[in-house]
Amino acid sequence: MPEPRIGFRRHATTILAILLVGTLLFAHPGVLVPNSVDDEERKSPNDVRLVSPHPNSEAELWPFTSRGKSFDSLTLPINAVVQGHTSRVVSHLRNRRTAEWRNDTQEWQGISHEDEPTAGDDVAIEWHNTTGAVRYTYIDAPGSRGGWVAETAQIHDGSYFGSRYHLRLYEGGTGGQTWTAIQAHQEHWDWFRLRHSVGSLSAAQYYLDNQFYGKWYVEDVSRERFANGGIADTDGWVSVVELRAPTDVYPITLLWVAILLGSVGVQESMLSFVRELLSWLSAETTQRGIALGFLLLGLPIVVRGASIAVEMTVPTIPIKAVAGIGYVVLAVGLPLSAVILPKGHQSLDWFGVAILGLGLGFLLDYQSIGVTVLPIMVVLHRLTVLAVIGLLAVGGARQQADERWNLLVKTGLVLWIGVLLWPLFFSL
Repeated sequence: MPEPRIGFRRHATTILAILLVGTLLFAHPGVLVPNSVDDEERKSPNDVRLVSPHPNSEAELWPFTSRGKSFDSLTLPINAVVQGHTSRVVSHLRNRRTAEWRNDTQEWQGISHEDEPTAGDDVAIEWHNTTGAVRYTYIDAPGSRGGWVAETAQIHDGSYFGSRYHLRLYEGGTGGQTWTAIQAHQEHWDWFRLRHSVGSLSAAQYYLDNQFYGKWYVEDVSRERFANGGIADTDGWVSVVELRAPTDVYPITLLWVAILLGSVGVQESMLSFVRELLSWLSAETTQRGIALGFLLLGLPIVVRGASIAVEMTVPTIPIKAVAGIGYVVLAVGLPLSAVILPKGHQSLDWFGVAILGLGLGFLLDYQSIGVTVLPIMVVLHRLTVLAVIGLLAVGGARQQADERWNLLVKTGLVLWIGVLLWPLFFSL
């Protein structure tokens, strides 16, 4: 088929740019409307609902977290309370293993070393100290422990640059009535937003419950209604854990990556097929297409895997440094590959190779960290990323044959800057 006219390409590029700007304005109408929140009167403790996390404690809790020391900047609901000190809760979750067994004549509980066998149904879990944005909650209590408080501790199971269960712990109460409120959520690192995207709160709550069910050091695990649901997938029922004695548990989470293999139907003899295949592979255009597809597919996976490996093996390197390097590799590597490698063939062929390779890369990247659900705005952003990379591949294929097609490459690079700025300045 003949190549579409230059004028059509220009119109298509203009339409794509208009759709991108329109999507931003539609998704974030506050861009056009002045924000008047600062003019409103801020809420006070008398304007919000407080709950009692411990039946014998005078301290009351606002069952949410907040970006700042204000009820108006609410973020996520508290979804678990453990009746005990934060240090004790962290000790239960972080330490290695606990062996438990009973027989007719004795009951035994003890802590084993890593190289000793244990009895019972041990679970593999990994909890580590971690970092994250500071979130506050409000505690109404007599004395100095009341008011706005930041996290007493942050721990996670998983990896910072992959997917993880992230816990923020807030200690309240005094003496034997001390309790630890927990905000638990499941999240994954989003390279385009340069921060984490929360996937589920209920999954993290159930996961946390399972750390305490059936343990001899737990008196009871129940659910109590705090009426703080309606955000994400929460229902307002909070897990309440009563501890009896300290212990150790050590989990390990295994990560599996599925690889799909396709088969090719052979109509001719095997020898003829091999000859045709070798001839096809020897062509420069074919080699460039394969290189482009595998490079776009592999970049998201390699950046994620390398970042997790550095995070786990070299903890002295700052998290922000690793994030910055990974972001630059994606921000520069993806468009550069799309512009340099394509040559020859129909331009739409290169568009297909680009979006197929990068699209599979995104899918395998999310699959490797266990992410199965994404917000609609994140999906829309990734589809826009695919469209812009495909546009750059078309421009890269034609720029050597026609210098006027350099305009398409320049337009694609401008749009690429736009899709990079989109998640950094507008919430997805």
